Amino acid sequence: MIDKNDQLDQVSEKIEEIKSRKKKNDNTQKQIRGKQISIAMRISIELIIAVIIGAILGWYIDKWLDTKPIFFVIFLILGIISGIKTAITSSRQLYEDNYNDH
Repeated sequence: MIDKNDQLDQVSEKIEEIKSRKKKNDNTQKQIRGKQISIAMRISIELIIAVIIGAILGWYIDKWLDTKPIFFVIFLILGIISGIKTAITSSRQLYEDNYNDH
């Protein structure tokens, strides 16, 4: 016959094994979520910075040439296009990286 203490020890070992496996999975999920958040922040910052740089550059050229608001509008649109293109390129690259890892 199996001793009650042996049975309790076996159950306790299995519980600890399951807990450690769950903890590993939780840490992996946290790392994945953190990576996804950093990617989203990077893409949004790149988009915002491109638009701001385009607007500032257009504003300064308009101020320098005294041609308001032609260059502001042109460079604002170029900044938006550049930001969207960069965001799409980054997203595509990260999408490929994620699917090549698995």
